[in-house]
Amino acid sequence: MSNETPIGSLTGGISDEDAKLVDSILNDINDTPGQPRGQSNQGPSPSPEQQKMMAQRQQQMAMQQQMAMQQQLHQQQQMAHQQMDPQKKMGPNVVNTTKSPENLLDSIKSESKNILLIVVLSVVFNLDQVNDLFKLQPSLFVSEGGALNMQSVLVKAILIGLLYYVVKTKVF
Repeated sequence: MSNETPIGSLTGGISDEDAKLVDSILNDINDTPGQPRGQSNQGPSPSPEQQKMMAQRQQQMAMQQQMAMQQQLHQQQQMAHQQMDPQKKMGPNVVNTTKSPENLLDSIKSESKNILLIVVLSVVFNLDQVNDLFKLQPSLFVSEGGALNMQSVLVKAILIGLLYYVVKTKVF
């Protein structure tokens, strides 16, 4: 699409070259087929009023063609603009799916703080001191054998998630 015209460079008028092109097309249309371009019909010559009406018709046709070309160009630009909008919206959210070793290492390096935070939170919440805090409420968090039950594991996971969110968003 190297033939695209930026919207900012468009003007409302038509160039002299384009006007001459439209005039030459109209002249070709008005010439009879099989007759050389410079020759006219051998019938009677049109009266001045008819010539004036023909000139007006040609001008009207040229203006209609010009308006049609401008509308078509405008529609093409709108379509191109609409096609670019979803790409702009989607552009920053595109995920790189290539899994080469370099990209994997780069992503681990960029996410290392998050990974380290999750590891530290998991280790801290699995210490015996934290488990002893849950054992203060044996009816809720301790099973019959004296070990922590699923409710305590769920509470730990929720606390880890909340702390991760607080640290990640720096909400204090």
